[in-house]
Amino acid sequence: MSSCAACSKAESDLVRLLSCARCTECQATHWPMHRSECKAPNYLLRISLFPSEIQNPSVTKTLSCPSSATFSGLHEAIQTAFGWAGTYTYDFKIKDPNAEPEPEFDLTTYMARRMAQDSARNSGRAVPDSGPRQNFPRIIEEAPYGPGRPLGGKGVDHMQNQDRVHSQTPEVKSHKIKLGKVFENKEYEEAVIEYEYDFGDCWEHDIEIVGRVLATTKFVCTEGEGHGVLEDIGNIRGWLNLKEAFKVIHPTKDQKEKMKWAKSGASNADPEGLGNGRDRFWDKDDINEMLSH
Repeated sequence: MSSCAACSKAESDLVRLLSCARCTECQATHWPMHRSECKAPNYLLRISLFPSEIQNPSVTKTLSCPSSATFSGLHEAIQTAFGWAGTYTYDFKIKDPNAEPEPEFDLTTYMARRMAQDSARNSGRAVPDSGPRQNFPRIIEEAPYGPGRPLGGKGVDHMQNQDRVHSQTPEVKSHKIKLGKVFENKEYEEAVIEYEYDFGDCWEHDIEIVGRVLATTKFVCTEGEGHGVLEDIGNIRGWLNLKEAFKVIHPTKDQKEKMKWAKSGASNADPEGLGNGRDRFWDKDDINEMLSH
């Protein structure tokens, strides 16, 4: 909000807006009547899955999010809106726009670094970082032994999680930090916010704040495009290849097997598949019904 909701006075160094979008003077005047309904407006977030690579259709959802919601709650809302099955680890990254570029991937260097990290970890020494610091904080899921750790329910992601830990990047549990704590932080104004799900396939979702809307107590999906990606399809290329399999007139044996898997084998399978334009299918009413519970 850039102006007072009561008197329309513009925010400036001399006029400060409170979370209820009223200036200090108006809030004091209206407080007896306003107090019971004083809630910060929702954040309107456009969330896009690999927007540069997945297009026509894109896989995008816009969510109206209560400002008092935690990042754990946002994770659950994204899982619902995108049709993920919740079987893998996740994190949110508040990416530093001034961070040094990460070095290009080299398998030999990667394996040598992993061996050095494992050796340091096993001997109780400080574990060397994977590269330059990339994020301000990293917001991680709550699990008994940390993201992706054994007994955390998602041990398959444990090895990949180690590459995301950095000695200079603080980690905050997602159920302990609210959206407003991050979105209203002046230090993060230029930061890119990313939600990553499945540290093996690395499904990266860009999060953009596109506005503020009327406060609600629940998450609400307002817009979207594209069928949700099927888990364990492999990566972006695997998803594009699967969509192509449903389009060709004479699919190969491998394509037929993939199509069968998409209808019944995937953890978030769609019995109707992706043919006849269903790669564009999504159901806003169904999503909002699930978000309402």
